[in-house]
Amino acid sequence: MTRPRVAMLVANDITRDSRVQKVAYSAAEAGFDVLLLGYDANLPAVPARTTHIGAAQVVRTGLSNRFKLKSEQYAHATAPADRARSGALRAASFAARMDYKARRRLMKSVKEPGTGGPGVKDKAKETLWKVYIRDGDWRRTARHLLLLEDAWSAVVEDFRPDVIHAHDMHTPGIGVRIADRIAREGGKRPKVVYDAHEYVEGVHMPTQRKLAYTGLEREFVRRADAVVTVSPTLADMLLEKYALRTRPTVVANAPMVDLEPDAEEGKVTGIRETIGLSDDVPLLVYSGAISPARGVDIMVEALPLLDGVHVAVVCGDRKDPYVRSLVARAGELGAGDRIHTVPYVAPHQVPEFLSSATVGVIPILHTVNHEIALITKYYEYMHAKLPIVVSDVEAMADKTVELGCGEVFAVRTTDEVADAALRKRDAEAFAEAAGKVLADPRGYAAAYTDSLLAENSWEGQASVLVALYGALAGRAPEPLPGHRPFAESE
Repeated sequence: MTRPRVAMLVANDITRDSRVQKVAYSAAEAGFDVLLLGYDANLPAVPARTTHIGAAQVVRTGLSNRFKLKSEQYAHATAPADRARSGALRAASFAARMDYKARRRLMKSVKEPGTGGPGVKDKAKETLWKVYIRDGDWRRTARHLLLLEDAWSAVVEDFRPDVIHAHDMHTPGIGVRIADRIAREGGKRPKVVYDAHEYVEGVHMPTQRKLAYTGLEREFVRRADAVVTVSPTLADMLLEKYALRTRPTVVANAPMVDLEPDAEEGKVTGIRETIGLSDDVPLLVYSGAISPARGVDIMVEALPLLDGVHVAVVCGDRKDPYVRSLVARAGELGAGDRIHTVPYVAPHQVPEFLSSATVGVIPILHTVNHEIALITKYYEYMHAKLPIVVSDVEAMADKTVELGCGEVFAVRTTDEVADAALRKRDAEAFAEAAGKVLADPRGYAAAYTDSLLAENSWEGQASVLVALYGALAGRAPEPLPGHRPFAESE
């Protein structure tokens, strides 16, 4: 009997999406035949290369349109009728490309009502918004999703999946529409899982894009056979907002802990050794994306209040202007020798890498998505056995108080990000919370029992997802023997 098949869709190039990588890897290790489809704007529409994450196949495509793909079937045709058909399809493909480009230019030209100036040109752009954007129908304002669907459809249909896992806000429509098309053409309709990575209305993005993606989710979330999301709070919000039949399944973004060591990768050098800091020096670490909304400036402003304490920022680009501004600010405060910037390591190496620090910090400011998320770094700090100092964003603050693994401090909202007085207040609150944890880091870290870590590992979370796949597919496969490397390979 063939193994049940899962096709996974994500509208990015996969390389920096640790959740997608882990889902594909774990499903394949559990015995499912997995095809992970990603998007890369620089690639052709037809996959030219297949790689693997463990036993999962990985392919990436660019955008296309159905006319172009059909015309390629007649590329070497000699019969007059076929050559005529090829010419008509190429003409239709050209028209589709021109339409897409024109719509993209139009999207860049409009202005949201009330945001333009008093001039005729701005008023015309606002009128164009009212005519074209209107309710933000994604078919008009996110046309690239239709072209991505065209590029992926044949690949998914040839794979004949039992389950389609649509990752993030961009793909639920693609997943449902491909599944319905398979059924219309006489095949067995795959079950569709929509994985809501975040609360779409709370994401900071241009209004026309937000209208498109909220409308897309609203249209297709109830047509999915199952909904998965990243936190209990978001599961409850989606259940209420869309009157779903069942509460979404929670699969948290926890780190992998049971991987076999990769001989080529070797043992990771810890953060303390990387920056050359002795064991007796207190080290606060922030790991992850850097932006004003992440609140890392609070840690920097607090350095004069934390005598002898060092701060390490693990980030993607040390030359990023915002990162450089943080380092410069530390210098202005007389603490330039106590801030360190460190490059990322592989996602599955993060807990080991961070474990030599003293405290993990999550100073993010208040936004809707920050309130409801238990973000990946929270679990990474947990598995590094670092006590946590976290801002008073609801889900993580509540979790920290519940576990007793750290301290909570008050922060401003993202709308107040530039308020210097509030930044000073936040820094003082942070210094007080950090001081409490630094006084007894082992006491706070004692909350991390073996059972808690097992429950909050990726392996513990993946078992929930694997069970869901089995229920949807109607059968559960035998896990693959042995272990495969997690890193992407040919």
